[in-house]
Amino acid sequence: MLYARIANLYFTIQSENRVKKICFHIQKGGVGKTTISCTVAWGLARRGCRVVLLDCDPQANTTSWVCTKQFRYDFTDIFRGRSIDEVSVPINDNLSLIPVFSIDGELKNWSETRLAESPRAFEFLLDDLSKMGFDYAILDCSPSFSLLEKAIVCASDEVINPLSPEFFSVDGIEIFSNILQGLERNNRRKIKNDKIVLNMLNKSFATHRAFSESLQQLNYHIVTIPQDRKLAECQGAQKSIWEYDPKARCIPAFEQLIDLITGEHDGE
Repeated sequence: MLYARIANLYFTIQSENRVKKICFHIQKGGVGKTTISCTVAWGLARRGCRVVLLDCDPQANTTSWVCTKQFRYDFTDIFRGRSIDEVSVPINDNLSLIPVFSIDGELKNWSETRLAESPRAFEFLLDDLSKMGFDYAILDCSPSFSLLEKAIVCASDEVINPLSPEFFSVDGIEIFSNILQGLERNNRRKIKNDKIVLNMLNKSFATHRAFSESLQQLNYHIVTIPQDRKLAECQGAQKSIWEYDPKARCIPAFEQLIDLITGEHDGE
């Protein structure tokens, strides 16, 4: 009886301290994965959540936007024995970044030469982040679906698909869903995938409206981000959209997406 009570207490504490791992991914470039993942990370941090943003794309666009400080180590140094504290860069009181070098970075090379030897490396890393008290880990991936992206997806609790309003995007969702189902079977686990972020929508374009309507037929929560030049401008200024322009027209849509992620949306 006492053992059962201790076990229940242990698992309660573990669940309370567990980081929620969210990956933004689709096997297509130019859809705004970095824009969405960074903005969501900033938005969660604004709400008081402890957030770690992981730049999992060798192009390092997330790092270039978010990080205004010099850093000595990058993502792969953790897998070589550096501590998370040594590698992570504090962005503000609630947001930290695990960066990657954009020039001569080792993430792509490491994933091609060493990841196969440690296929659960990202799972172990995210477990360590959970023990550090983070509430959310936001992972920004490259548009490919190599061993690197598959390992990240398999280590995540949820994958959210960013799309642009283009004809072939629906095909991309179907292809992604098929690959994800294969990963779930092979790894014997379920990965949540019920949200699409339709990015850069301009309702004055008939093709954009038609595409948006076609997405509504799919069994996903659809969040629409309107075209907003302020999003591009804030990246150049290395600021969040809330810092750059608190009245930007895209902000309500991002707040809606964050509501869905945190479970504060009443339309589930």
